Amino acid sequence: MKTLILFISLLVGLYQEPLPEVNQKIVDYCKKNEGKKIDRGECWDLAAFALNDAGATWSTPYNFGTKYDFKKDSILAGDIIQFENVEFKGEYYSMSMPHHTAIVLEVVGDKICKIAHQNFAGKRKIQFTEVNFNDVKKGSLQFYRPVAGSSLNK
Repeated sequence: MKTLILFISLLVGLYQEPLPEVNQKIVDYCKKNEGKKIDRGECWDLAAFALNDAGATWSTPYNFGTKYDFKKDSILAGDIIQFENVEFKGEYYSMSMPHHTAIVLEVVGDKICKIAHQNFAGKRKIQFTEVNFNDVKKGSLQFYRPVAGSSLNK
């Protein structure tokens, strides 16, 4: 019966592989600190502290793990995103992120994610924002999959 339920879940797209442990720890760190200011309140501080808390390997300035192409590979909660001169334009909104670091908190749909970040919209505390990467009109995005191991920045 359990196999049948798994098979049906796979068919309808409900089944998701469990997150790698390091990714889950990063997500948990963001959730338990929602609304708090991490270190100086810079966007980069959140990624650094979450990666360290999860025991991930990374190095400054922006080597947050293994790079991947979000257009070809699956986005996972706990992945880190580096935005450079990114402009979003949807049917009812526009938003820009000139130089920003964020963490994927949840994958909501096809290239639609809830992200955790700070130092955004004048707030230096962790906030969650939904973004649709299908609406990127300009700029570059670099996604990183965290790697378990000792950080070079602890």
